[in-house]
Amino acid sequence: MKYHFKYKNTDGTMSTPNAKKKDDGRYSAPALEKGLDIIELLAAEQHGLTLQEIARHLERTATELFRMLDVLVRRGYLARRSDGAYLLTLRLFELAHRHPPVDRLLGVAMPHLEALARAVRQSNHLSVHHDDRLVVLARVESPDPISYSVRPGSHFPFHDDRVSARVISAFQPADRLPQVLAQLLGTETPSKARLRTLEQRLDEIRVRGYEEGPSDTVPGVTDICFPLFDHFGVVAAVNVVHVRQRHTRITVAETRAALREAAAEISRELGRV
Repeated sequence: MKYHFKYKNTDGTMSTPNAKKKDDGRYSAPALEKGLDIIELLAAEQHGLTLQEIARHLERTATELFRMLDVLVRRGYLARRSDGAYLLTLRLFELAHRHPPVDRLLGVAMPHLEALARAVRQSNHLSVHHDDRLVVLARVESPDPISYSVRPGSHFPFHDDRVSARVISAFQPADRLPQVLAQLLGTETPSKARLRTLEQRLDEIRVRGYEEGPSDTVPGVTDICFPLFDHFGVVAAVNVVHVRQRHTRITVAETRAALREAAAEISRELGRV
């Protein structure tokens, strides 16, 4: 039988013997960090990686990673194909959807987003800001045979070329705005001109209440994006990617009005004051 001891620190917090303190005062857990490095690496690899490939990417030896990979497979976070490649399972996705705030957000939003897709004949998706990334939590497909959609679980740098990132940023409280601006620009020391341009753009979104215009990432479509709020503030953004086709009958203005109504109703049900 193995015993795990914890010690009380002078500040009242608990620590374990294998937790080493870094020079900056924070604790490190090398085994945990190794496992997280593997998961984060495989999250970006759709076709999986072998043990040797993982070791090369992480600049570690195959020997020190083998047992970690075996544990992650046993716990259901990874699967190992017959050719030896490791892939992420849906375990993390399942855990994310058990998280109460996510469950609450999706439970409230999805019926409205499904009704919105049917009404405007365009797909939509819901995104949140998490760990310096823009993460797509859900999408609803258009009932029409041709549309543009973003896969749930996709994540992107939280930069200003993403309409959802701009909208989420525009409604941040003042004390968080400098940090968010640095993420949007990808640097903590942007030029004054670029910073001024971005601040002006966010001000315009805040006054208007939404963002709309040609997509920065997909040519030929119009992004229409509204924020979602709960009683604490902005929690997400919902985006309709309006694809103009020969048989498109719902205009951009009509789509905007429908999205505005859906976003307001979702925010009301989430508890916006």
